[in-house]
Amino acid sequence: MAFKMIFSDMDGTLLKSVSEISQKNADKIKEATSKGVAFVLCTGRGVYGVEKFLAQLGLVEKEGYVICQNGAAVYDLSTMNLLLRHNFSAETLRPVVECARKMDIEIYLYDDRTFLAEAETEETRRYCRVMGADMRILPDGLSYDGYFTKCLLSAPFAKLQALRQEVAPLVADSLDMFYSSDVYLEFVKKGVNKGRALQETATKAGVPLSEVIAIGDSDNDLPMIQAAGLGIAVANAKDHIKEKADYVTTNTCEQDAVAEVIDKFILGKDEK
Repeated sequence: MAFKMIFSDMDGTLLKSVSEISQKNADKIKEATSKGVAFVLCTGRGVYGVEKFLAQLGLVEKEGYVICQNGAAVYDLSTMNLLLRHNFSAETLRPVVECARKMDIEIYLYDDRTFLAEAETEETRRYCRVMGADMRILPDGLSYDGYFTKCLLSAPFAKLQALRQEVAPLVADSLDMFYSSDVYLEFVKKGVNKGRALQETATKAGVPLSEVIAIGDSDNDLPMIQAAGLGIAVANAKDHIKEKADYVTTNTCEQDAVAEVIDKFILGKDEK
């Protein structure tokens, strides 16, 4: 099978824990794209947390796509303009925000390139440093006059589990929720996920799903792993993600798992 597109998660998959792309991963990606294989970053991050990595990979102002906010926003690499946007109103999010406030859980809100928080804290400052985001403080996020593409809640896992149980029946018809890590619970419009974005993007590029690879590690990656012709979990992925994958890498994200995939399935050589 000749694969023509690779969709890769970033955090926990392509990036090392220090939020950087290794030189080996970057070199292999460039080698793959030089052979005509499209490489698509598919992340929960806002686009501002992706652009420096696109530049490092030589993908800026090239034909192609980048998928952000877990599929809620898809951008055209040649112009960095939005091609696809799935959003929801502040009122739709009200049960989530009110419950998060009650449980003292940090609330992050996204609208394309706008990143909002209800308060500036050590955690929001750290998040903005890592993601390269400019923070806008809005004490009452529900008063925002635009539409959100994503909401992220940050707290210890036990707190997030408790909130999820409480709000699930209240937003079941309007929002989807999933964990992107043990400290992040995310909300997007109903039906939005990385798998749907992968399908829409591959269709736009004219590439059959049978010729698509998807690589990930966490719950928000599962829809694209299952949608792709070849779904891959990295070695550090959660066990239930590995169980659903077609292939599990030998290497973790710290050991250039994406380079392993490219060597094996694109360049036709196993890593030594």
